[in-house]
Amino acid sequence: MRQILISLSGLVTLTSLFGQDISGSWKGDLEFSGRTMDIVVTFQKTGEVWSGTLSSQKQQLKDIAISNILITNSELTFDVPLAGGKWAGRIASDSLKGNWIQGPFKAQLNFGRLKEKPVINTTQRRQTPTAPFPYTEEEVYYQNAKDQTHLAATLTIPKGEGQFPAAILLTVAGANDRDQTHGNPPHKPFKVLADYLSRNGIAVLRTDDRGVGGSNGDLFNSTYEDFARDAIAGFELLKEHSKIDPTKIGFIGNSEGTLVGPMAASMNQEAAFIITLGGIGIPGDQVILDQIGGLGALSGFDDPTIERYHEGTKDMLEMIKSGMDSADFANRLTTQLKSQKNDNNNTQLFLLPQSIEKQVKIFSSPWYRYQVNYNPSAVLRKTKIPFLAIHGDLDPFVIPDKNLQAIGAHLSAAGNPHYSLVKIKGLNHIMQDAESGSPAAYTLNESSFSERVLKMIGSWLEITLGKLTTEKN
Repeated sequence: MRQILISLSGLVTLTSLFGQDISGSWKGDLEFSGRTMDIVVTFQKTGEVWSGTLSSQKQQLKDIAISNILITNSELTFDVPLAGGKWAGRIASDSLKGNWIQGPFKAQLNFGRLKEKPVINTTQRRQTPTAPFPYTEEEVYYQNAKDQTHLAATLTIPKGEGQFPAAILLTVAGANDRDQTHGNPPHKPFKVLADYLSRNGIAVLRTDDRGVGGSNGDLFNSTYEDFARDAIAGFELLKEHSKIDPTKIGFIGNSEGTLVGPMAASMNQEAAFIITLGGIGIPGDQVILDQIGGLGALSGFDDPTIERYHEGTKDMLEMIKSGMDSADFANRLTTQLKSQKNDNNNTQLFLLPQSIEKQVKIFSSPWYRYQVNYNPSAVLRKTKIPFLAIHGDLDPFVIPDKNLQAIGAHLSAAGNPHYSLVKIKGLNHIMQDAESGSPAAYTLNESSFSERVLKMIGSWLEITLGKLTTEKN
């Protein structure tokens, strides 16, 4: 998760004129959906400019940056960019009374002054597994047979005799480690998922992406086909393991991983199952355009702003689809992005680097150009193995109903009798229980991986693998 701080330069407070001093720490409790979140804000002043931080013991947050702190008379407002939210209210001698606003969500949040800043212990998230484990962990290494990319991974294997079914985890877009780590303190959703499955009799392989951790290679100079061959290399490793049942190995992917898993299964014809989390069923350029509306609405953008982003992105996608020379594309895109340079919300909204040069490098990469042109229908319409698709209703990246409908239509066209499509309320794109689907809120969520989804995956696999055993016998 990229943290984007808004410059405080030029903000002049009126404390000296009106005697409002917010220096020090303040504590409040934010209530939503029957739960309470403790919030501590701390302010300090340098010259005429205020700065501050936000912490929460329950949410395992420590010193998250506060920006745009503005005091006018007795009114106070400040932003928390990482959460995509703001607070607005009034200052009293020993309290701050107002509201927390995050997209469409608004709730009362009052603060009382503290004598000193509390110590926040943020060692790890509640769900992150800790040793000892009731399964074994092996550090394994394997190689993509086509381009010799070396990959590093962790294999968790249930204790006991016999051969076990296995799942290969496939990450979201971007450079991810094997645990799909994000946030500070870190969420480790794939470690949570692997722990749950291996406690319930299923071996799990989770791997560092290309160029991350112990794996080499260049992520942005690779494509879905390269990632699928990486997954097949992991599949071949598992097939040869004495503790793994070679007839019960499948793929579980989140977001981009939902395209890689079916592609890998289509390449080797031996996969036993596919599970997609926030899965994609429509062409890549359509997914990207849909994100403009979904993310824009979450951030409170008005319709003209959303439309401006939509049209600018559409122009860029058309240039990519035309097969334009990469150098010409880079020059034209640089000109386009410079015209939007003063629009700071663009980088925050779409999790992009602030540097235009770095943005152009991403959009010009083989990785991005491939996804723009990729349509998953050809692969899905040949997929006949058991398939579970889970979506969250709060997902702004992959519109749930639109993509579930497309996935179902493709699998039906394939004559696949073994698929299930599920939409879950209060779930975001990366399978967290959440109040908002905003990526800015990922690190603020208490959930690393929804326990509802864990149980659903476990139950579906138990039934599916049981049927495979019956068919095998």
